[in-house]
Amino acid sequence: MQSNKQYYYSYTSPSTSSASANETAIRPPSYDEAISTEGITTPSKQPLEGYIADTGTLLETRDSLDTDFLLGPSSRQDSPPGYSVYQATFRSSEDGVLSRDDHLNRDGEALLQFLHQHNTPPGMYIQFYGYHEETHWRRRVSQDSDGNRTEEMEPVTQRVDDFTFQMECSQYVVPVCQGLLLRPDAQGVSKSVRELCDDYVHEDRQLKELQLTKEIQWNYAELTRGLTAAIRGCGYINTLEISYKMKNHKVIVKAGSWVSYMSDHWLVRGFFYLTCLWIIAWPILWMTRKKFGHTDLKSEWTMCMSERIWYEQHIQEVLSQVRHTNPFTVPFIL
Repeated sequence: MQSNKQYYYSYTSPSTSSASANETAIRPPSYDEAISTEGITTPSKQPLEGYIADTGTLLETRDSLDTDFLLGPSSRQDSPPGYSVYQATFRSSEDGVLSRDDHLNRDGEALLQFLHQHNTPPGMYIQFYGYHEETHWRRRVSQDSDGNRTEEMEPVTQRVDDFTFQMECSQYVVPVCQGLLLRPDAQGVSKSVRELCDDYVHEDRQLKELQLTKEIQWNYAELTRGLTAAIRGCGYINTLEISYKMKNHKVIVKAGSWVSYMSDHWLVRGFFYLTCLWIIAWPILWMTRKKFGHTDLKSEWTMCMSERIWYEQHIQEVLSQVRHTNPFTVPFIL
């Protein structure tokens, strides 16, 4: 199995010639033992390093959102009678929400409200995937111009799945956002979220989009190191991938122009791919599309459970789903 999904954090541990313990191990290693195992080095992830909190607004979840909050502290007392929060049209998916509402593309205040309305808790699960490769030998018969037949044996290597399963973690995300964060530009200047929304609204390009990305603060590298050591310790020696997949982690607003619609339509993309026109069109789209906030605008979320506690409560369940396989390749003839 080869996944095409983009993961929030992913680590692949290559196959090893031997495991640190045999399959009959009575108990998995403790968290401290697992994360201190030698030979396992995972890349660190510090997604919010260098970002600055937006102090101009106070974040709330949808459950506690009210009209007074969305009006902002400077407008609460001066709001006209009958004022209501604009309800924009949008489409939901596993990744989050997407809107092409025309009003959001013309009103910075409405756009800011939309970001707050949909800055709801993200979800996350951990994907475990183990596999190995097997080499089979098959006969290949060829014939030259003189009619002489030659029979050869050629190797064919295939990936074989050992196990794949998911562990849901969404229930451990604290349902209160810790704040909106922005990354300063190259000159060290950081705008407010409202200023970023106004910049988007004033941009007159037909291809433009603004994105808020939700980030969950957790020590992914340490937990992954511990999980890898525990799985290795119970006897699994083949290739192991541990990935963290985010859900409902994007709030995107795009222009409502026909160019924007068509550039995202799967039929149009398929046509350009099959006719190889993407070689010309994609660079043009990339140069003409203006992006706001994709790498600069984040909302911070935390977990109510530490990595240590999650490991201690779930490691037995993880190991029970790991299927041990013969680490040796047994070639056969097709």
